[in-house]
Amino acid sequence: MAFSTPWARNCARTNSKNRPMDEIERRGRHDIHGETDIIRNIFAPLAKEVEGAFGLIDDAALVTAAPGEELVLTADMLVAGVHFLPHGAPVDTGYKALGVNVSDLIAKGADPAGYLLSIALSGKPDIAWLNGLKEGLAEAQADFGCLLTGGDTVSTPGPLCLSVTAFGRIPTGKMVMRSGARPGDRVYVTGTIGDAAAGLKILQSRPDGAGDALGEADRAFLLSRYRRPRPQPVLAPILRAHASGAMDISDGLAGDFAKLCAASECGGAIDAARVPLSGPAQKAMDAGVVSLEELLCGGDDYEALASVPDDHCAAFENEVNAAGLHTVKIGMIDDGNQVSVLDETGNRMLFSRPGFDHF
Repeated sequence: MAFSTPWARNCARTNSKNRPMDEIERRGRHDIHGETDIIRNIFAPLAKEVEGAFGLIDDAALVTAAPGEELVLTADMLVAGVHFLPHGAPVDTGYKALGVNVSDLIAKGADPAGYLLSIALSGKPDIAWLNGLKEGLAEAQADFGCLLTGGDTVSTPGPLCLSVTAFGRIPTGKMVMRSGARPGDRVYVTGTIGDAAAGLKILQSRPDGAGDALGEADRAFLLSRYRRPRPQPVLAPILRAHASGAMDISDGLAGDFAKLCAASECGGAIDAARVPLSGPAQKAMDAGVVSLEELLCGGDDYEALASVPDDHCAAFENEVNAAGLHTVKIGMIDDGNQVSVLDETGNRMLFSRPGFDHF
């Protein structure tokens, strides 16, 4: 995967025989001889359509930006036990690893193009797990149009870690900054909020826990929203045409709205009653599986949070709807220094933890 370590290069010289994946699988799930096998048999197929990836045999990839175009770069790390459940399906882990990065690109108005993948494997390589990861990445690549171009792989005595650095293309000067919101802008979110938080709460309660009260279809929907975020690339050009500021909602709506306002040096308020909830999330709250605070602050939504000038609101809404997506106006940016989430009576809501924070 365009690996730069001397060990990888030495391994390539001393272990150059190409053992097909079916032979490795016949020898046993742990019989994979080093990084070169993993690169050649697991990850290289994901990069075969990228000319500048060179089949992942070089130490770097080559990406060309067209005239009048810029590249937007983003990176996210996923750690087992922190960002995904250690015993979850690897196909979901692969999908989520790319999805959370694509979400950042879309919120900036960039069209997803490619990514680097670095992985720290805990213990001996597991062929079945790696194949599941590859399957999830391949599905995400197909959905998002974002192809593997390189990366790195190592072993660690600690937990499994996946780090993705993704890049997207955007017309010069059109990146939608987090700091672009202005007083008078309306605040929008796409999709529904809190589904992933409810899904995680179900998983954490017990595998057969309180989520059962929701019914199998509702439970499956919420679990899927946690395991497989689905940012929408079609949203990118709409945001860059109409949004003054934007970011994706990864750490919780309440906390991320505060970050948007802080970066823009503005205040603002959102109306909790206007925040769109899915039917399953509403049922989960009504059943006591999850609280409203957890839905608003839990994170992992990977929807877009955008500030839109008043004279762009109608066009923004129309274009989002025409793309088959959903957006709701939930608040306004003002020139104050307070950021609020208001309840149905207009009083400011107080949260014990407005958003996820690693520390």
